[in-house]
Amino acid sequence: MNTRTDTNRPHRWGRLLLTLALVAATLVATPGTASAAVPGKFVITGSGYGHGIGMPQYGAYEMSRRGSSATGILAHYYRGSAAARVATKALIDVQVYGPEPYSFSGYEDTTATKITVHDGGWRLRVGTQTIARGSGTLGMSTSKGDGLVRLPSGRTIKRERMVLQWAGTPYYRPDATPATVTVAGAHGSYRYGQLLLSASEGVPNIVNRLRLNTQYLYGLAEMPASWGTTGGQEALRAQAVVARSYAVLKMRQRNPVCECHVVDDVRDQYFSGWKHASGFANDYWRNAVRSTTTSLTSGSVLTYGGETVTAHYYSSSGGRTANSEDVWSSFVPYERSVADPYSAAAPGNGYARWYRAIGQAAAQDLFGLLRVASIRVADKYSSGQARTLVATSPTGVTRSISGKADEIRSLVGDHTIAGDVPSSWFKSIRAD
Repeated sequence: MNTRTDTNRPHRWGRLLLTLALVAATLVATPGTASAAVPGKFVITGSGYGHGIGMPQYGAYEMSRRGSSATGILAHYYRGSAAARVATKALIDVQVYGPEPYSFSGYEDTTATKITVHDGGWRLRVGTQTIARGSGTLGMSTSKGDGLVRLPSGRTIKRERMVLQWAGTPYYRPDATPATVTVAGAHGSYRYGQLLLSASEGVPNIVNRLRLNTQYLYGLAEMPASWGTTGGQEALRAQAVVARSYAVLKMRQRNPVCECHVVDDVRDQYFSGWKHASGFANDYWRNAVRSTTTSLTSGSVLTYGGETVTAHYYSSSGGRTANSEDVWSSFVPYERSVADPYSAAAPGNGYARWYRAIGQAAAQDLFGLLRVASIRVADKYSSGQARTLVATSPTGVTRSISGKADEIRSLVGDHTIAGDVPSSWFKSIRAD
């Protein structure tokens, strides 16, 4: 849901292509009106990165730098909410490779893969039986719904489900030097837990089962751990609370396609496992997680009216956060528009101001005009995000597009030269 701030990735759900209503105005130029110039392109100046609902991570960072506590940060961005300790499940299942469980496009894995255990040995288990031991790389493919694992010796094992365990974990040779695991095509590496191997929809399905309140959160790469070195420790603590809150709600039901609770990228939360947990300054992130953890089955989450709630977050706002219904469809009482002077002031925010260009041909396609002389933001939501854009032809004919803030972001982004816009906080649109 999430935006991975340190690489300016988009929030945990990914960018969906949405259809806007194209509203045709009927203004016709009067005879003799001089034609306006037709520019080659238009330049959008904007601010912010992401959908705009809930906590902007750069805003939280700057609030922390100015002395706000994690509790204060959460109370500001989630109105009427409170952090509270709740009972949780101990283990979470995270899909790190496999078919698409959410019917999104562009995320699914479709081919065989390889699993490599580095600096230690492994064993394969079916139930309580060990069926193979070894070290190095295993190949994994599928056959008629079963998982096929090819061992380094060339032997092939076919089972509906298998479990891969490695040295240095509670499951296998716990006193040994910890090994790490990589999966070809996945973006993380894994030291904690174990891997559940199966097949789903004709694709290898690989799930990392590990402890929710520590190991999973340690591996979330949603906020730079290095912020802890520059006054951002309270922002890290706020991030830990909302990340756990999201996961706790997702764990109420397993997804049957991936046999998992969550996936490992922005469709849920960006999990890279040991790759993040062992990274620069990650002690600050682990400390933030520990400070919000009571036990393996208890930790702090965001609540509203005494109930655990989903807490949306993203990289940075354009000066004010959004009401949930102005971006998507649902009214969420704790996700209200609030002032956010902090995001733009935060050091390192590369999207405090940004620019995107729309060529003349793309502008014509966007608005359904033969030629476009000007484009302006005609209406905005309370957040400052664009609601309605109006284009005018050289002869004075106008066309407009209106929609939810994320619809505007998606449609306009598809027509820019870059192929995206970071947000729908459009400050100006000028001919160039």
